[in-house]
Amino acid sequence: MKKLAQSVCLFVAGIISGWWLHDAGEETFASNSITEASINQRPAAAVNAFNVPGTIEPNVIHPTASNTAPSADHFYQLLTQQEFDAALAYYEQALLVDEAYKQQLRPALETYLRRCLDHCSHETIINLVNLWLGAYYQDIPVMLFLADSQRLQGLSEEAANTLQIAATYALKDGDQEDVRDAIRRLVAFTDDALSSQQRWVELLGFYEFLDTIDLATPFFSLRQAQLYQLVDEPKRSQQLLLALRDADDGLNRQWTSALDQQLASVTLKQLADQLPSYAVPVTPHSDHFLVASSINADDQLNLMIDTGASITTLARESFERIDQSGFEYRGSRLFSTANGLTQGEVYRVESISLGEARVENLDIAVLDYQSTEGVDGLLGMNVLRHFRFEIDQDEALLILRARAQ
Repeated sequence: MKKLAQSVCLFVAGIISGWWLHDAGEETFASNSITEASINQRPAAAVNAFNVPGTIEPNVIHPTASNTAPSADHFYQLLTQQEFDAALAYYEQALLVDEAYKQQLRPALETYLRRCLDHCSHETIINLVNLWLGAYYQDIPVMLFLADSQRLQGLSEEAANTLQIAATYALKDGDQEDVRDAIRRLVAFTDDALSSQQRWVELLGFYEFLDTIDLATPFFSLRQAQLYQLVDEPKRSQQLLLALRDADDGLNRQWTSALDQQLASVTLKQLADQLPSYAVPVTPHSDHFLVASSINADDQLNLMIDTGASITTLARESFERIDQSGFEYRGSRLFSTANGLTQGEVYRVESISLGEARVENLDIAVLDYQSTEGVDGLLGMNVLRHFRFEIDQDEALLILRARAQ
């Protein structure tokens, strides 16, 4: 009982001294201000310490008698030591004392995130982002950090999904511009990377995905129309260009001229060698459609067609009941779902078949979610982008036409 009383006294004294220090003026907190120079030093020990008993492990943060105010240097140290649970608790406790401490600690977090892009492992990034967004799910800078990490790994559609979520939460003008800049960076990076390897089908699928999740702009649509011509789909190119021309107000002469030139270059011709097409039965399911699929020419799965899914996914329950001998584990990632970002495992499979149509060597994700009865997962764009596809609702068929590679 005596120890409990002592702990309570220490707790109250810590809070009172924190408030007293906060009110003492700017001079008292001069040692706590964060600068680029102080961050670059990456101190081995905390300059100041801040602790509320029972909140943070005592072997991570040690209270000092002289000053219990939050320290940006110490917060940064916790991050560099990858003590992310302790860093989050430290941040949350500082904001409980005074929301103004956010202005001190945020620069340390964002500096660490920038450096983490170059120096942290993928698993470290996932652990940090998953923990942080679990507490602050609308944190735009952390979402942009995740999108940049996904972009640098070549996960363009997943980065786009993350940015779509960020765009939803970006209510301030500054945040909106940051998200738009991140989208432009992603598109330029992806286009440069895939164009240099002439991976036109994959690049076209990326632009189609942007359109599906409402991140397309007229300039992105113009590039999409150009790609339709590169994969011998001139009719689709013409339709998209005509839609852009109809929406053009004529105020930007260069833009109007670019549309006219692109339209003039479209030649509606038939392919010399007709590419194969397939008609795969589908089953209506609420407002969606299910298609029977097989992985590695083995187990039969019912996948829901979802053009908003960047990758084909399986519910863990379905994954665990099928033969996994041909699955190659590729690591874990964060994915956008209807319930927000969630962590899942990625596997490379030899093939996914939809009737006679077959796509080889691609990734699938395994997620922990409650699947609807009779639905094993989602058929995503990493399969569908290999085809021109449409659903004939009258005949209940998924029409797939192979694309020129």
